[in-house]
Amino acid sequence: MTYNPDFLIVYGTLRPPFDNTFSQYLRQRGRYVGEGSFTGQSFDMGSYPGAVYQSGSQSLVHGSVFDISNQKAAILTYLDYYEGVGEGFEQPTEYIRAVVPVQFNDQTTDCWIYLYNLSTDDKPLIESGDYSIHIGKPFSWPA
Repeated sequence: MTYNPDFLIVYGTLRPPFDNTFSQYLRQRGRYVGEGSFTGQSFDMGSYPGAVYQSGSQSLVHGSVFDISNQKAAILTYLDYYEGVGEGFEQPTEYIRAVVPVQFNDQTTDCWIYLYNLSTDDKPLIESGDYSIHIGKPFSWPA
């Protein structure tokens, strides 16, 4: 696995059709490179999703992949704040930033991702693995 990849996959409120300040920031500084998926499950947290990575799982989580190489440190620092990731937040944090293998553009590439870090026992599973479909706002690009 690449320790510090140049790609980021987003599967929730950072992905179109969402248009919050943080999703706008990502679209302005990163370069959208396609749709991707990784093995795992996605859960409905109420007004946003949480995903867990599961190597070898039969289920997939779908998201949008961005090349963030141009401003990687700035983008990740800004999104860490949005996701509540890092030492400045009460531990354990709701999300962690990790690297997972992602299928996109007919290849597998390591990508940064924000994974859910707490129990999902009482959370509804998003059967499709796609939060935008789950909430009735299917993904479209450009945003």
